[in-house]
Amino acid sequence: MTKLNNYSGSNYLNDEWLWHASITCFVLAGLTGFLYRLGMMGWVPGELSMGNIRHAHSHLMFFGWAVPLPLYIIMQKIICQTEEGEKGAAWMKYSIASIMLFGLLAYPFFLFYGYRPVAVGSAALPLSVIFSGFVMISWYGFMIGYWKSRTALQDDESLPWIDGALVLLIVCSLGAWGVAVIQELAPQSHLLMKSMTHFFLSSFTEGWVVLILCSILISEFEINERNWWTSPQLALGAIAIGAPLTFSYGISESLLTPMLLGTARLGGGLAAIGLLLVMSAILKSGKWRHPIWIWPVALLTLKGIMQLGASVVPSSFWLSDPSLRVLYLHILLLGGLTLLALAWINKRKSVSKCFYHLVVASIMVTLTTLLMFTRVWPEALSGAWVVDALALGALLPILAVFAYWMMLIQSQKKSSI
Repeated sequence: MTKLNNYSGSNYLNDEWLWHASITCFVLAGLTGFLYRLGMMGWVPGELSMGNIRHAHSHLMFFGWAVPLPLYIIMQKIICQTEEGEKGAAWMKYSIASIMLFGLLAYPFFLFYGYRPVAVGSAALPLSVIFSGFVMISWYGFMIGYWKSRTALQDDESLPWIDGALVLLIVCSLGAWGVAVIQELAPQSHLLMKSMTHFFLSSFTEGWVVLILCSILISEFEINERNWWTSPQLALGAIAIGAPLTFSYGISESLLTPMLLGTARLGGGLAAIGLLLVMSAILKSGKWRHPIWIWPVALLTLKGIMQLGASVVPSSFWLSDPSLRVLYLHILLLGGLTLLALAWINKRKSVSKCFYHLVVASIMVTLTTLLMFTRVWPEALSGAWVVDALALGALLPILAVFAYWMMLIQSQKKSSI
């Protein structure tokens, strides 16, 4: 029997504490990113290393934001479709909670120790790695619940995209497990270690994140066969196959062979074409013309264009400038992911859109400051002040998201009266 509160239109959200907890993780991870920018100015306590701060920032943003909130959206979609969706609800709910719990437990150990072992009694344990392992085990727990409830989405256009996203999440976890194995069996192989690390990162960002964002857009805009220029399976396959192949982009130039570079170009080209095919279907539908949805759609389109460009321009243009990759990742994760997730929440909550637009403005400022730190930015407009601008840019989205979050809480309290 179909429920009244369908995925696309209902203001009712189950287990709202989960997305509140995820926003908490975003704010904490963002503050850690701000601390990293302060470190570039020399304003960091001596016992903290820049590398560890970066690890703490990225891992919490991945484990506390880029996975739990999209999984919550999947869960909400499933349990609001039919009674069938409730079969695996408990598995999904508690798995999302444990993902954030173990992500938060890993955070202080990444911050103070990085990947180094921590003395626990007479033993030395890599606690950050151990807790990260429990995070990935929790991913598998969610997938058990999803599999139990998957039939609720059997007629849904976004189902293949959700399936593909979760498969890529499994694939990227294999890269993380592979790093642990290599550390034990072949710690001297820097190329193999780097390859497995960036296999995880590329499968996560280019695979899981891109596919799950596409699934949300396809569902929200009700994209169907009439909107596609070509088969949607072609776009899905291009992203799913291409994403893991881009791992070579993260390997240092000294270790990069012509074959690895060619593989990355091929994978990047496939993934970019797949994403741009999705964006063209969304543009053809005309449903993107909305003051909220237009921003994540625009940034995901920009991301696809940048990735396609990286597949054809000389490698010296971007390999020698790591700041370009930082900008690219923030366009996807801070821009596309964050704005799309908040747009999804905003559609279901009676909060003034001006607070969402405040978040948009702050993120645009952040992306502009990241652009200033690249070689694309005119040298005549650069200077020591750019480092200060980076710190300000890192702080603004935290303040804007926090203000937006407070308004969501206030709105929730009013609706419960």
